[in-house]
Amino acid sequence: MGKHYGQLQRQGRLLKSRITEGMVFLRRFVGAPRQVGSIIPSSPYLTRAVLDKIDWDQVRNVAELGAGTGVFTRSIVRRARPDAKLLVFEIDPDLQRMIGGGHPGLKLYGDAQKLPEIMKDLGIDKLDAIISSLPFTVLPPAMTARILDAVQDTLAPGSTFVAYQYSKIMKAHFESRFAEIRTSFVPINVPPAFVYECRGDRRGG
Repeated sequence: MGKHYGQLQRQGRLLKSRITEGMVFLRRFVGAPRQVGSIIPSSPYLTRAVLDKIDWDQVRNVAELGAGTGVFTRSIVRRARPDAKLLVFEIDPDLQRMIGGGHPGLKLYGDAQKLPEIMKDLGIDKLDAIISSLPFTVLPPAMTARILDAVQDTLAPGSTFVAYQYSKIMKAHFESRFAEIRTSFVPINVPPAFVYECRGDRRGG
């Protein structure tokens, strides 16, 4: 009886947490749709589809772009090696505070365009993986270009950039920049999402 009650308590706390996250996400979407890009946080199916693309045993340095309420952040922390360095970018201060509350001591950054200079300040040469939840299709094109330049400049050769989007609009942009693109579709998400697994810099890096 006690064990069953404990499980119900944990499930209740998890449900309450997800409802709270959903409400925060909805408010931020209404206030700044270009920053948030979706009405509710990503589903567990999408989270797994994105993070399963990465060999976490080999990752020492990883960046997350557009962390939102921290859905991916929590899973990255669980999967990453204890000695891995995680750089989390989220430009919205309210969402930053939400993530920080669940991960005391985790350093959070704002503008993903500043990824290269932040890495330089931290003494990090290259990243072994970059995960992006950024809504590229609703960002200003110049900003999208600068962020993707930063991704290419900081990603180690042979390493992985994984981004999900809610349409195929960005597919041609990714193909113009990366030598290898693999696309998968996750229908169990609101809205359904396309996951792009990108490797190899077409600039010859």
